[in-house]
Amino acid sequence: METEWLRTFIVAAQTENFRETAEKRFITQSTVTKHIQHLERALQTPLFDRQSKQVTLNRQGAYFSQQAQKILSALDEGLQQMDSFVKGYTAKLTLGVAPQIANSTLPAIITAFQHRKPTTQVVIELLKSNEIGEAVFTGVIDIGLSKLTSTRELHTVMLAQEPLHLIAPIAKKEYDAFTLLQQETLLTHEYAPYWQEVQQVLQQFTSHQTMHINQTEVIKHFVKHGLGIALLPKSVIEPDCQQNLLHSYSVKEFSHIVSDTYLLTKYVSADYNDFLVACNSVYG
Repeated sequence: METEWLRTFIVAAQTENFRETAEKRFITQSTVTKHIQHLERALQTPLFDRQSKQVTLNRQGAYFSQQAQKILSALDEGLQQMDSFVKGYTAKLTLGVAPQIANSTLPAIITAFQHRKPTTQVVIELLKSNEIGEAVFTGVIDIGLSKLTSTRELHTVMLAQEPLHLIAPIAKKEYDAFTLLQQETLLTHEYAPYWQEVQQVLQQFTSHQTMHINQTEVIKHFVKHGLGIALLPKSVIEPDCQQNLLHSYSVKEFSHIVSDTYLLTKYVSADYNDFLVACNSVYG
């Protein structure tokens, strides 16, 4: 039984249209027909009901589509593992990472971890912080780097509590923070865990205006282009400030507000311990 027959069948089962299957598989319609016919002969049962030019998945086809997906999934995973083995990897670690962390400290963490465990392949999934705990608990990922804890019973380590800094365009670095908060549009990330505390402090700046943008990188981009100011964790804005792309202020009214970063796992392993060491080397 050819694996290409199975791949063609799975698409045909989803579309119930051999022409559309051919387009999606980048093969001819006659090849689709041959693949299905070969498969039906091998299984000794029809998989589709045929009426004129229309095909409909029958009961046997519906059952076998589930089996075919399992077969291909196992095959693809095996091929991936073989590829990793050939490249020298002996283990795999799947990470679920919040975008804010991925866009700031993650490269340094991965570099430090690979230095310690060069034969462990790292796979990264970008997830929202409120999704990471569940993904760790259900085994979708091995380790989570999140801005939130989880309601699930997980091994949780706080990696960092970072202060928030006010950022402004370089062109306005001569302005004091109080003036900026009164005059400029504050670009906000309402899903950030610290946002409610920020909002309470902002009440004393009665004339402030806000614009909601729920992507940290977009917020920084807007600030660079003079479209407002923002409050973000130190690690997120540090590289841009060092390159003189943004100007930052430490504002005493917000000094009590911090952005937390957590490491989550269900099972403590040698790879987890090495990853924790790598994280601590970056967060200090």
